[in-house]
Amino acid sequence: MFDNLKDSGKAWLFAIMVLALGVGFSYIAGISSTVYMFTPMLAALLMTMVLTKEGYRKEGWKKLGLHKLGLRGWPFALIVPVIPLALSYAAAWAFGLSEWRVPDKLFGFEWSAAPIVLVIVYVKSVLFESLGEEVGWRGYLLPRMVGNNERKGLLLNGLLHGVWHAPIILNTTEYHDGENVWILFPLMVLSTMFLAPVIGRLRLKTGSVWTASMMHTTHNLTWAVLAELYVNKSDAAAYVSGDMSLVVVLFYAGLTLWMWRKPAAKAVSSAVTA
Repeated sequence: MFDNLKDSGKAWLFAIMVLALGVGFSYIAGISSTVYMFTPMLAALLMTMVLTKEGYRKEGWKKLGLHKLGLRGWPFALIVPVIPLALSYAAAWAFGLSEWRVPDKLFGFEWSAAPIVLVIVYVKSVLFESLGEEVGWRGYLLPRMVGNNERKGLLLNGLLHGVWHAPIILNTTEYHDGENVWILFPLMVLSTMFLAPVIGRLRLKTGSVWTASMMHTTHNLTWAVLAELYVNKSDAAAYVSGDMSLVVVLFYAGLTLWMWRKPAAKAVSSAVTA
């Protein structure tokens, strides 16, 4: 149907489709955040198999980055997202906005089973939930957005990722329910914009979407665990600590600027190149 579209055209068509799917899915009664996370993958499959027919060629599938594991990028994906989230909860605790409280169980399981539970949850998320997003954002869309201006493409990729969260926040109670949207939205968009150059560079340098899925999963699972261990004493805690908090925004903004300095960019590139 759109066999001769340039990459820029495919990128914008995907963006329109994934945002439309997000709005549509958000109005499904009882929709879960897990199901919503698969809308980017659905958009990528529709683009690949129906609209551009790239999926009928081997090269079309290779562009998604599913054929490489990107092993050298795994340490980065496993460690880096833990840092800003740990700092954010420590900051909220230090300012008296939250308190440390260890529950009797973790995610409904005894603490003795926590290690195996966390491994199972992590692997499942890498293979399913996080991959549902990353096949779309960093698998299909990102390589078609970077073009001759990688920095602009990375930031725009993150902007779209942030805006895509809006329907599930506005139309459901599944995600960040009860928070002030006028504070949440700017933090949400800024966090995904500044995360995008980091996770995007990891994906591009390793050639693997699995590294992006791993980094995404590390972020989400670390947030989930820390949210179990800290109890908010003030509404402000939600904006200082958490997945889209001010501390996370500042951390990734700083890391992005550091990476874009010439010497640093080379250092990061060598660290994650497969």
